[in-house]
Amino acid sequence: MDPTDLGPGTATWLGGTGTVLLGGFLWLRKFLSKDATDRAMDNADIGTVRRLNELLDSEREARKLAEARADQFAKERNDLAATVGRMEGKIEALTSQVASLTERVTLQSDEIARLRTKLGGTS
Repeated sequence: MDPTDLGPGTATWLGGTGTVLLGGFLWLRKFLSKDATDRAMDNADIGTVRRLNELLDSEREARKLAEARADQFAKERNDLAATVGRMEGKIEALTSQVASLTERVTLQSDEIARLRTKLGGTS
């Protein structure tokens, strides 16, 4: 028997084994490539979610600052409204006081004029 003679069907077995190995290699390559793509997409999704969370946090902070400013403006507006109300009350009191004093001055002027005429002086 010849040592180089591997028997009938050896080429078929070797060819079949090579085909199976090649198919397995191609499937593994495709599988790993798909996993790499999936991992890349997962990383992109994670990055997107992280960025959106950062934007959400910054928007929340901006909203809190805006609400604080709005609260401050509302407080100042309410304080000014109260001040205006107090001023209106003081103006009304002063107006009535001026009217009372005007009436008093008028009465006293009339009294002075009456007394002058009684005394015989000129008015």
